[in-house]
Amino acid sequence: MALVHKIGATPSTVSRAAGRSPAVSRMAVVVRAQQQQQQQQGAASTSTPAELKGEGPTGLNVGRFRPTSPGGWAEMAAALREANLKILAPQELPWVKEKGAVIVDIRPEESYMEGHLPDAVNVPFYQPIQGWTPWQVARRVGYAMFGISQGTEVNPKFLSELFERVPEPATTPVVVYCNMGGSLEPTKNDRNGQQTRSMVAAFALISSGFKNVSVLKGGYFDWTAQGRDIEMFE
Repeated sequence: MALVHKIGATPSTVSRAAGRSPAVSRMAVVVRAQQQQQQQQGAASTSTPAELKGEGPTGLNVGRFRPTSPGGWAEMAAALREANLKILAPQELPWVKEKGAVIVDIRPEESYMEGHLPDAVNVPFYQPIQGWTPWQVARRVGYAMFGISQGTEVNPKFLSELFERVPEPATTPVVVYCNMGGSLEPTKNDRNGQQTRSMVAAFALISSGFKNVSVLKGGYFDWTAQGRDIEMFE
């Protein structure tokens, strides 16, 4: 069973995974805020984009294609192959961390606080729907039709928040992960591979000047299924 380092407890405290999500304490939130402040203070200043600048309501359209459409994914996959996107196996992660890689958990903050890869930082790629534009109303209705009360939309500050974490995007290795992972290997359902939030986020990073981007194979679900160590907030 995986070891779980509980952030907010005594640093040496390590416990066995209990198979449930812990309550998030005020201490955990304070610790996380302090960690973020320290990392940001240590980062060199740089000119960064304020928000995702792509086409369409999501800011991620690929030309005339929506990012989740077959045409959009086909163009994304081609660009990711051309940029030599790496699909990183879990056992390779210690090696890239030694090279100074930044591990980025792009899942919602709530998921991150319930459990994440050791030393990963949280920069959500999606956020709860914030406004009431016609597009956002339509998106809310779409989620409601599937019984989902709180829909999500792309976090427009994703890039600017990530540039704060990675002041040297041209040289710093970045590994992103969501729950599912992603792949450029053809499947029986899609010759372009498996599109996931990690893959779309990787496309956004590469399009914005990041030169050494990887996606964690299998994502968080495979990582925990293999019994690997995680961190969580108490």
